[in-house]
Amino acid sequence: MTKCIEIEKLREKSEFENIKYELKSSKILKEKDWKDKIAKEIISFANRNGGKIIIGLQNDGSFDGKKDYDVDTLKGDIDNIIHNKISPIINYNFEFLECEEGDLSIITIERKKDIPHAFIIERKGPEIKNRIYYIRTPFGKRLVSDKQLYFLFNEKDLNNIDPIKKIEIKPDLELIKEYLDMIKNSQLSSTNIVPMLNKIHNVFAQILVKEDFTENELDVINKYVESVDKYILSKNNDLIKRIILGTVRMLVLKPKFSELVNSVNYHNFKKLYESGYKNSDITLILYKCGYFKSILTEIYKAIDKKDIYTLQNFRNLLNSTNIEENIIPIIKELRLKKEELSSSSETNLIDMIELIISNLESLHK
Repeated sequence: MTKCIEIEKLREKSEFENIKYELKSSKILKEKDWKDKIAKEIISFANRNGGKIIIGLQNDGSFDGKKDYDVDTLKGDIDNIIHNKISPIINYNFEFLECEEGDLSIITIERKKDIPHAFIIERKGPEIKNRIYYIRTPFGKRLVSDKQLYFLFNEKDLNNIDPIKKIEIKPDLELIKEYLDMIKNSQLSSTNIVPMLNKIHNVFAQILVKEDFTENELDVINKYVESVDKYILSKNNDLIKRIILGTVRMLVLKPKFSELVNSVNYHNFKKLYESGYKNSDITLILYKCGYFKSILTEIYKAIDKKDIYTLQNFRNLLNSTNIEENIIPIIKELRLKKEELSSSSETNLIDMIELIISNLESLHK
């Protein structure tokens, strides 16, 4: 887990932005192609030795100040980048830090475990038609040469000196079990619970890229779902809830685990959502658990309330998972709704409807 003091120590170095760190002003999030830019940086780190992208720091290491973006929306966007713009999917961790001089969003990227990662230029259905590769250098990212690509696929060092030994990362499941016992049975402070939950989240990110799971892995996942249930409605620490939601979000994207979450946690997630705690993660979790009967109905409710935030949550949902409803009638109805609003001054609402329509159209291709 990154801490503000770690950032301060790094800022004291003469060359802060290097082969391990990439600084991005939060202004990048307002650029039209920011997702492509971040995707390429993520790929370049994964294809080298991993690293961190720090959003909220300028190139000279100075802070932007307090954030002017929604953290949950950014977190959902980064997850969509990982799943939709990169192949194969990369293991990563997202953190938000509130430091004295400003707010930071940090994406920590793991080194590739097998074949190199690519930026998806063109996709047709499940087939990737065109892709390009990037790698991190001391001077930033750059396109991979044919020779480097050969080394990347054959697990060789990019300087063509010594081969990089293939390391199989085996998550410490016994340690995770101990953490879960402590979380479930002890009265630990939030300060102690947060790093344990982050550790568990990162281990699950490694496990859940697979389709088949060992008995030990299944046991740990079952134990997690039971252990964190009491914290879902906790009023003491919002960060704990956000970490749990992020982890459970990964679980429900696997059908076998969405059933588990539905049976154990659904009641508390439903209560939390209905109490007004609404973000992209809980929206996706409840959708996978069957809470929302119709996406169109929920989008219409949000449009009538002029609730841009909820509409963004459902837009993120459309980017994150397949929906079972017939998409064409939804597109048609939203086009008509947009037409109704065209003479109004609700430009932000109209723009959001158009973005949702665009997402739906891309799903229908």
